[in-house]
Amino acid sequence: MKKRKNLSLFLSLVITLSLCLGLIGCSKSNTNTSNKDASEKKDFKGTEITALLPPWYKFSDEMLKDFEKETGIKVKLEIMEWDSLVDKVLTSCASGVAPADVTEFSWDWVSKFGKAKWYEPLNKYFDKESLKDITTKDIFKYKDDYLAIPIYNDFRLTYLNTAYFKKAGITENPKNIDELLKAAITMKEKGVVKYPITIPFSATAGTTTPWFLMTKAYGGDLFDENFKPLFLDKDSAGYKAMDFLIKGLKDYKIIDPASVGMQGTDVVESFKNGNSAIDLAGWAGNVSSYTNPKESKIADTLEVIQVPGLNGKSRTYGLHEAIGIPAASTKKDAAAEFIKWLNKPEVVKKLFIELGIFPNHQSTIDQLIKEKKLYGGEAISKAMPTIEPLFKQGAPVWYTEFETDVATTMNQMAKGSLTVDAGLKHIAEKAEKLAKENK
Repeated sequence: MKKRKNLSLFLSLVITLSLCLGLIGCSKSNTNTSNKDASEKKDFKGTEITALLPPWYKFSDEMLKDFEKETGIKVKLEIMEWDSLVDKVLTSCASGVAPADVTEFSWDWVSKFGKAKWYEPLNKYFDKESLKDITTKDIFKYKDDYLAIPIYNDFRLTYLNTAYFKKAGITENPKNIDELLKAAITMKEKGVVKYPITIPFSATAGTTTPWFLMTKAYGGDLFDENFKPLFLDKDSAGYKAMDFLIKGLKDYKIIDPASVGMQGTDVVESFKNGNSAIDLAGWAGNVSSYTNPKESKIADTLEVIQVPGLNGKSRTYGLHEAIGIPAASTKKDAAAEFIKWLNKPEVVKKLFIELGIFPNHQSTIDQLIKEKKLYGGEAISKAMPTIEPLFKQGAPVWYTEFETDVATTMNQMAKGSLTVDAGLKHIAEKAEKLAKENK
């Protein structure tokens, strides 16, 4: 569900301060939790912890009261938009200060944060048995340490508002990219819906997701194993994917020009309100809110499909999210109790049903499908084996800066300030520079 802002100003700070100030955080960690038995029962009555999370984790007061009743721990929830949240985490950790006792932890932070020792290893709080059912846990492992525990199995699907398809006389769902494009153009030409496809084009990280996803859909990858850009050739998957998106906006006009100011969360709200026919790069968890008649106008006409790919072969990728404990927190034990509680089977299930937080626990996924509480379960089950990492070799330490540059450049392309060729050339040069600087 993402995200991010330009963070290049912090890079040198990260490199120079990560070891010294990160170690300060670790020394605080040792004084707080070393030599403690993870299974020891503690009295947390009257303890208050802070949790810094993005908007999709707006836990209800009822849930937080249940946790407090069970543990004695009160949670003060701070919700921030993604870009601001990342800024706060980076600046706080680089200064040796905890941004909160529990925070969001993104899949691409592992190498950088692990090297800097900014986050508390969670191994002592979770035994092997408790981690066994969490399918994406190793994504957040740095060397032998789990820096965070997954909470959101965030991968991409495509959602259709079938009412518009039927009105346009389209009887079959698109199985490949050409069929998707043809369907969108048909709906526009017939006046069924003005802008059939919804994606973000603002200078925020959510804008990068459709390009990354469509590069997979076209059968390619962004980089080779040495992080050499693969998207400059006009026949490459990355080039075709970007060309598809920009032409959809500029030439075919099947994407709303207002998208230049839209973030990922804006896309969700727009699609729920019936403003488009296709959520191309939808979050897996959105199936919960899209089918909730109390908040969605398309609950009765939604259909979930795998991402249409080249020659009908679907590919998708994960943007997995976890929660961790900053090393500088002085309430690590209480923070760990909150993470444990969020991973209880009944809470995991409730998080999906109430908030659309797609489970990382295989047993919960299986149960939801069995109980027919996972709408589109068949399509989602078929999609899960197609989930890939964005980078086969793991995210580079410079990913955050690369993503920020891609988002800014795509925004400029959408506004007409850059052509596809010029934009991709700039992105490639920036990536090569970052890779060279971080060797």
